[in-house]
Amino acid sequence: MKTNKLSRRTFAALALGGVLMASTAGIALADNSKIMIGFTPKFLKDDFQTLMLDLSLKAFAAKGMTVVGSPDPNGDIAAQVDALQNLIANGANVIVFAPLDSAGIVPAVKRANEAGALVFSIDDAPAGGQVTATIRADNLDAGVQGAQEMAKRLQEKACWAEKSCIVLELQGALTTPNGLDRSDGFSKTMAELAPDVQLIQRPTEWTADMAADAAQNVLTQNPNLSGIFMASELMATAINAQLKAAGKDAAVGDPASVIRVAIDGTPQGLELIRTNALDATVSQPLSAYATKTAELIELVSGGGTIEIGPRDDGQVIETPVGPQYQLKATLVTLDNVDSPDLWANQLGK
Repeated sequence: MKTNKLSRRTFAALALGGVLMASTAGIALADNSKIMIGFTPKFLKDDFQTLMLDLSLKAFAAKGMTVVGSPDPNGDIAAQVDALQNLIANGANVIVFAPLDSAGIVPAVKRANEAGALVFSIDDAPAGGQVTATIRADNLDAGVQGAQEMAKRLQEKACWAEKSCIVLELQGALTTPNGLDRSDGFSKTMAELAPDVQLIQRPTEWTADMAADAAQNVLTQNPNLSGIFMASELMATAINAQLKAAGKDAAVGDPASVIRVAIDGTPQGLELIRTNALDATVSQPLSAYATKTAELIELVSGGGTIEIGPRDDGQVIETPVGPQYQLKATLVTLDNVDSPDLWANQLGK
């Protein structure tokens, strides 16, 4: 069967009046009805991935694009690669995926490049091949926002004036871009905004068990701990249990409370904010992942270019595999926890 494929994209950083642009070499599609999309999430066993798929399919449909298929690889990178290659064979001229493994997804990216398909990666970038664009959160800025909120709340505590505040940073996996960016954003901003605060950093590899062990040890050695920053909310329940065991579980707003700030914006995290068990979190821009991906597919398939530089909703940077659109995350506190714009509040809607 003859399929309608886009010609292969190439990228270069071009200096043009001081503005870098991602260059597209290809044949534009006449209309969106000729855009055939193959999509794979990482898995469909959590709210984030399920909503990402749902919102993406709706965004593609709203623009009149056709989805060839959206199989669930169920956490298996080999299955994800096979699924994407099958989608290309079945007529997809655009592939969209949330990569399970940055290196493991490369064969599918290269196959798409060979077939002339556009490639869009969500939430993380492949380690090789060429992408039309990667769409992900600005995780460095998410860490920055977490530090700004931590410093703001520390200023209301007695330890701030006494220059005796101690903050524990529970890091994600520093071998991952998200983990490294979140830690860099948080720690460097804390050093700038709160140079007198003692920052204790502990790795967790994104696991609640490691986070709980680290918190227990630090609380034992530092009973006057002032704040805890968590690279992911998946640690929050375990951390609250450790605070309770140490008699340090005063509610948010109590002068004796340990400030708790996290990243992700899960339903569980928002509920902790509502019950005064978490001061703040930085919600990922999941809704924007879907709309921005659809917008960029339409732009590039119509012959447009993705300019490198700042945007109202984030920034676009050039990477070795192609442009990366980094979307701003949203700080969530008790003031805006019920906003319908937050992805966790869109589940089941």
